[in-house]
Amino acid sequence: MATIRDVAKAAGMSIGSVSRYLNGYALKEENMTKIKKAIEKLDFKQNYLAKGLKTKKSHAIGVVVNALTDVFAASIVTPLEYYLEKNNYELIMCDYQNDISNLKQKLQFLSSRNVDGVVIFHLSKPISYLYELQKQQIPIVAVDVPIAGFPCDAILTDNHHASENVVKNLYRAGHRQIGIIAGNSHDYVASQRLQGYVATMKKLGIYQPDLIAMGNYFQTSGYKATKKLLQSNRKITALYTTNYYLTLGAIHAINDLNLKIPQELAFVGFDDYDLSKVINPPLTVVAQPVKQMGEKTGEIILKRIKSPNLTSFKPHILNTKLIWRQSAGPKSFL
Repeated sequence: MATIRDVAKAAGMSIGSVSRYLNGYALKEENMTKIKKAIEKLDFKQNYLAKGLKTKKSHAIGVVVNALTDVFAASIVTPLEYYLEKNNYELIMCDYQNDISNLKQKLQFLSSRNVDGVVIFHLSKPISYLYELQKQQIPIVAVDVPIAGFPCDAILTDNHHASENVVKNLYRAGHRQIGIIAGNSHDYVASQRLQGYVATMKKLGIYQPDLIAMGNYFQTSGYKATKKLLQSNRKITALYTTNYYLTLGAIHAINDLNLKIPQELAFVGFDDYDLSKVINPPLTVVAQPVKQMGEKTGEIILKRIKSPNLTSFKPHILNTKLIWRQSAGPKSFL
């Protein structure tokens, strides 16, 4: 089995340079190319387990999601893993199924594996074990939701502006009765999207409380909320759903009500996945910058690992994009 010494010899570089490359530090492009070619030629595999036992560093990042079936989290983890691999880090992923006691166990598991950093999705309030990780100097990055009162970086999207942009564009298209299927108002992301809708509707002078129906993160709630809202308010000409699962449920309900999109009801959903293009007509959606979020998460967690003395933390807020397709009607007003 090839060793780091063999790689250094094949690349014509010092062992120190090869070690720095393997630890994710940037070298001259020419030198990095030489080392990479030597690694590939020798089929070099670094023994991270042995290294972790010796140095208490594993070159692994723990990623904790609420559920492994979460489409949004998965779409961020993919570019995150690719970014980490390019920087010679591995990813260990687990979920906690919205169970705080389970979350503590998963964090303890990651700590026992000597992970160098932890990425946590959708956690709004800190748990005590997060402070234990801090004492161990394991940096933490929150994704999608800031952890209230806990000092760490957060990778977020501008959810308020996303809803503001949807309402303004539907207004320009001639709509005044714009309904919304919103998520749980106690949820950070859902409340931001609802607040953006309400604030913009009020600013335009078209706000009505009976245009709002509440759901959660399940397709069935989107179905029920949409059916109830559209049956009770026949004047609605446009509908906006604020997460992927609500969108699926809403489309199901609209089909059951035999409403034609966009002739009888303009429609805007959230998140741009393959289904958005397959549904007839193709859906107008708010696309989140999932690739950018994954890469930014990787960038920030590695920065914290390499510079552990940094003490200032901040949210990194990324912009969404409204992709206008046939479900919202003509685009001529834009």
